Amino acid sequence: MSGIEDLVRKFDDFENSMKTVLPKVDTRLIIDMLHRIKRDESPMYTIEIFLDKRPDEEKIRSIITEGLGVMPAFYDQGTHIVVAHRFNLQMLEYITKNMDVAKIRGTFTGAGRGASIGPVFERDDATDY
Repeated sequence: MSGIEDLVRKFDDFENSMKTVLPKVDTRLIIDMLHRIKRDESPMYTIEIFLDKRPDEEKIRSIITEGLGVMPAFYDQGTHIVVAHRFNLQMLEYITKNMDVAKIRGTFTGAGRGASIGPVFERDDATDY
């Protein structure tokens, strides 16, 4: 097996691992976060959570504030949630396990000094995750 074939095989394994461990999280967010975590174990992101159906906002607010220690903002009748906070992969896993998540996307906001940029992504944004 050549070096290139080995690289492609390992990348395929990595993609499969991302889809297995964090299936609802945008793979570009995972890759970006992995690069940044090398320098900062919890980089600052604005995370956007899209839910399948309208939630009980108080329940979701409680899950996020108790689990992450931050107050979420709700959009689109509660089905689009925005959270600005220092994040790591375990936090993304916590969100996906505790809420009826359709998709999670995110934007790096800058070394802990950036403020939330608010929602950026649209629900109908057709991107593989």
